[in-house]
Amino acid sequence: MQYTNLYSFPVLPLMLVNTKTPRSTAEQVSNVKALLSNYEEITQLMLQAIDKITLEALEIIRNNQFEDEANHTSLIRLGELIRINHGLLVSLGVSHPRLERIRELVDHTGIGWTKLTGAGGGGCSITLLKPGIKEAVKAGLNRTLDSEGFERYETELGGDGVGVLWPAVVDGEEITQEMFLNAEGVDGVESLVGVKAIGDVNGWRFWRLPE
Repeated sequence: MQYTNLYSFPVLPLMLVNTKTPRSTAEQVSNVKALLSNYEEITQLMLQAIDKITLEALEIIRNNQFEDEANHTSLIRLGELIRINHGLLVSLGVSHPRLERIRELVDHTGIGWTKLTGAGGGGCSITLLKPGIKEAVKAGLNRTLDSEGFERYETELGGDGVGVLWPAVVDGEEITQEMFLNAEGVDGVESLVGVKAIGDVNGWRFWRLPE
């Protein structure tokens, strides 16, 4: 597995909406396999487009300028990729009327970009919210979602992320920023500064790279 360090990442507001509709991953996989069998060339092109979207989104979020541009061009481009991705997933047959209702409501208010999550066929949607949303507009959407039996959560993507338990001293050696950044993957971080490595201590320490 390949890991990418993100040293400068803005806090992005998200809305998760639960359709409260059970889903079957196996059923969704079966739907895509059937489509691939009946329309192989077209389906392959859609899957390749989804792969391209994913790679372009990765390029956007790991660009050092993403934080500065998060309220402008980069955020809009990321949002459009989310919208396009959802459309392709709909074409693959893995959406659900309840998911489409959420997307319809969000699109009508214009507060963000929405796509289904996971295997689709029910479950949850995720919306990247636009900056500067009017509270009255969001409140109206929330009332509609509540009245139609959806369950919603607001959260954020980004922030400080992984930190180091502090004081972090292993075998008499203090863990430095360089040691932390050079740790490879989850296992590397855990073995270096994880709870298992240094025992039960209180507090957190975060490092930010110099600007």
